[in-house]
Amino acid sequence: MHQTIRKLSVAATLACSLTAAHGAEQPHPQLRAACGIDAPPGAALPQIAVRQVAAAPGDLPYYEARSSLTGSSVRIYHDPELADAVASKIACFMGMLDLLPAAIPDARREVAWSPMVITRNASYIPPKRDGELRWLNVFGAKSWDTASLHFLLNTMPHEETHFSQKRDGVKLPRWFEEGHAEWAGLQVTAQVRPDIARDERARRAADAAKLGQAGLGAWGGISVKPEAIERQLSAEDRARKAKDPSYNPPGPFRFGPGDFVKDDGNEEARYGAALAVFDGLEQRHGRTKVLAWVSAVLDAKDPKQIALLAQSMLGEDIGPLLR
Repeated sequence: MHQTIRKLSVAATLACSLTAAHGAEQPHPQLRAACGIDAPPGAALPQIAVRQVAAAPGDLPYYEARSSLTGSSVRIYHDPELADAVASKIACFMGMLDLLPAAIPDARREVAWSPMVITRNASYIPPKRDGELRWLNVFGAKSWDTASLHFLLNTMPHEETHFSQKRDGVKLPRWFEEGHAEWAGLQVTAQVRPDIARDERARRAADAAKLGQAGLGAWGGISVKPEAIERQLSAEDRARKAKDPSYNPPGPFRFGPGDFVKDDGNEEARYGAALAVFDGLEQRHGRTKVLAWVSAVLDAKDPKQIALLAQSMLGEDIGPLLR
């Protein structure tokens, strides 16, 4: 528990330093200006140092931003003709990532966040270098448009939350990973472009409303195809099952690679339903308690602890939310 408290303390301190005098979701207006679609090349933030780096052999050039607040950094690789577009948003990108740790929470310093690539080549394949996972933002022209800016301001905070979740190689249930990434990422988006955050929440809510039952607990799970069992039944077991669908024939059964299926149906609706889990917990218990629970889950590194920690820390059985 001491580690969780320390994490929250550092993250909260950082959040306060970035949003002082502007409210919980009102950062300094310089950040919004730097993130504007018409921000000029060289749009700057006082805590962000930017450097331009020439292309290595077989690679693209990039801009790198580093924060004096966290020591963290991020890169944007780019087609040579898109240099001005990168120069207008690299400070914005790092400024958003300075806000993200408080929402995850993640108390690490000197993080090399996942880079982005802006290119006009939709078939671009990044080189395998230094374990980087580069996120592809395809441009239709030489400047930012609504779609490319949405990718930067909404998609990237979500994906960087996943980057933080996996820092210790932990694999958590799909509903937790995606719900947490939506919840944390939208907190950052709301501070830069509240209109985009509102629209995204409305879209997710509409998607979730289409589901009668989300089945979040099964999302991403692996199950055996019914036909893989059916073909191995005896004639007697097959006849009995036809009369009684609840009958579970005894094994053993043998399965090959093609006998399993991953439950990834209704994905868009499930994103909305997973976000609703986190939003609902925040509404009932407050953001600080939900952050403490998330921090404890990430520290525990054990999916079996998620519901137990919710019960002990929030006093709520989350099982019904996952059906």
